[in-house]
Amino acid sequence: MGLLEGLVPVGRGAGVPDLGRVTATEAARDLRQGSYSAEELVLACQARIDRFNPGLNALVALNREGALAAAREADQRIAGGGPLPPLLGVPVSIKDAFATKDMATTASFRPLANYRPDRDATVVARWRSAGAVLMGKSNLPELAGAPHCWSPLFGLCRNPWNPDLTPGGSSGGAAVAIACGFSLLEAGSDIGGSIRIPAAYCGIAGLRATENRIPRTGHIPHLPPAFGRPGRSVWHMLSVGVLARSVADLHLGYSLMAGPDGEDSTVPPFVRPAPLLPVQEGRGPGLRIALWEDFDGTPLCPRTRSALARMADRLAAAGHQVVRSAPPGFDVGRAWEAFGMIGGAEIGLGMPSWQRRLILGLRHFLPREQAIARAVARGLTFDLARYNQALDLREQLIQSLEAYLDCWDAVLCPVAATGPYPGQPMPPWKPMPRLASGARSLPYLEATVAMAIPFSLTGSPVVVLPVGIEEGLPVGVQIIGKRWQEEALLQTSARLETVFGGFVPPPLAREIIPPG
Repeated sequence: MGLLEGLVPVGRGAGVPDLGRVTATEAARDLRQGSYSAEELVLACQARIDRFNPGLNALVALNREGALAAAREADQRIAGGGPLPPLLGVPVSIKDAFATKDMATTASFRPLANYRPDRDATVVARWRSAGAVLMGKSNLPELAGAPHCWSPLFGLCRNPWNPDLTPGGSSGGAAVAIACGFSLLEAGSDIGGSIRIPAAYCGIAGLRATENRIPRTGHIPHLPPAFGRPGRSVWHMLSVGVLARSVADLHLGYSLMAGPDGEDSTVPPFVRPAPLLPVQEGRGPGLRIALWEDFDGTPLCPRTRSALARMADRLAAAGHQVVRSAPPGFDVGRAWEAFGMIGGAEIGLGMPSWQRRLILGLRHFLPREQAIARAVARGLTFDLARYNQALDLREQLIQSLEAYLDCWDAVLCPVAATGPYPGQPMPPWKPMPRLASGARSLPYLEATVAMAIPFSLTGSPVVVLPVGIEEGLPVGVQIIGKRWQEEALLQTSARLETVFGGFVPPPLAREIIPPG
């Protein structure tokens, strides 16, 4: 019997949940206990969407009537009693890179502007079969290909902590939707920080699962056969995951996503995880925690540095040992090179030819300090020998990181060198901006994805949790796990969450909006 399955309602009530703070796990429990109905919950989410989404542009397609119909059906099932699926009546949203049956799926790519798939992506189908109510599709950059959230179809998505700033990307609309209570769970994807950066910038939790743990069937890229090269080109480093408000929610969403689907043959067999154990901080021995801050000398902005120092103090006060450390055999610079060579080659196969030619033409003018951009451009040359060397290096770095993780109860890292930065249109032909990191400025990719892509390269599971508010903006931290050991990672993350304090809603999301 799955998580929450088998619970039966104990009565009916009326009311509106506090969508500034309620989690998906709490909502699933409340619906069964009759604290409010699924229809009331969905109407409350829609009221928040109507109030805030026009200014934030997080959801780009809404499922208004379909969501209400699904909510009413959920209420009928709850009233009937008996075992109930674990997400029954819980509002979710889906990154617009995942196929949704009879609903637009664009991946912010102009040729797909009117694409309406005839079937759901695997993760969408699994959440729907678990009773989830689909509220809508969330904004992202073109083909999920950037750490910001400007869409050539839908425009800028804005950060709810400061609308002048980006929520990050590519799962930017997803993170905003969760932070603001437009939905309570979101399916995201991550090849270079696309779950982790938005989670950190918007102050929510995120899980990037182990590469190949969750099927990518129905995810764009790859493009549907009618719109591009048939077949799959991205074989490494792309992972699916969850954005939510708590570790318990990450566990709930992930447990329903993972496992083979009979189509994505790279996904191994999977045993559904047991529920998270209750956490009472202060009970049991303290954790040995490595705080890994040095990524090839990339400087941290003052906000991030301050938040990490406060986090370390809180962990020590809670009885945990924090040591600043990095794996001795893990060369971050070489990890960037391998990521660029593999990612450039595989992503380049599905890239519009004009865009690939543009980048290849510019690669000779990239300064040496733009190490990540140079590595991606080299990958676009499709040099098979260098591609194979990068795969060999990836294997070495996986072994190095796995051995290091054996030495610690938890390994924590910054998500990015900088926090949220001003949002602006970023078409592919526009030069990427430099971003301030304290007294220095960094090339765009080094400022945003440099601390995320090493763990994309290794295919590791990573949880991101908010650790505090600095100068009015949230800061997040990566918690790195061993490959295929999501359950242990989530259990450790739940323990750390009690120290960090958990989700804090952005100021606008604290406003209670009555439904209707």
